[in-house]
Amino acid sequence: MKRTFMFGTMPAAGLIVAGVLLFACSVKPAVTVTDEDNGTKVEVKCGDVLAVRLSAQLGTGFGWKVVSVNNNLSIKGEPEQITKEVQKPGSSDYQTFRFEAIRAGESELKLVYIEGWKKNATPLKDFTITVIVK
Repeated sequence: MKRTFMFGTMPAAGLIVAGVLLFACSVKPAVTVTDEDNGTKVEVKCGDVLAVRLSAQLGTGFGWKVVSVNNNLSIKGEPEQITKEVQKPGSSDYQTFRFEAIRAGESELKLVYIEGWKKNATPLKDFTITVIVK
């Protein structure tokens, strides 16, 4: 007796590839900003993903923390921490935060570079941009 499954004619590999492509399209940032964009205005479309990629020395206890984001952006997951392939003492790593533009408007997005484990710690630096969602 021959059994036919729901996707019997479509190879499993094709389903996997289709799923990966759909996932990749859903997380690819429309706009990426970096340290050099501090103090600027950024425009994104509703539904787009904004990636904020900032340099950090993660082994020192310092890291970036979101301190101000308006209701037109929604943070997507935890920040991604990227270490350079060739690591030299004192060299920078990166933290990437992703935000989805969920409604039209203008807001300030602010992150601080701080020792997160210390209470009432003073930020070493900050990063602020104005995000305009169309």
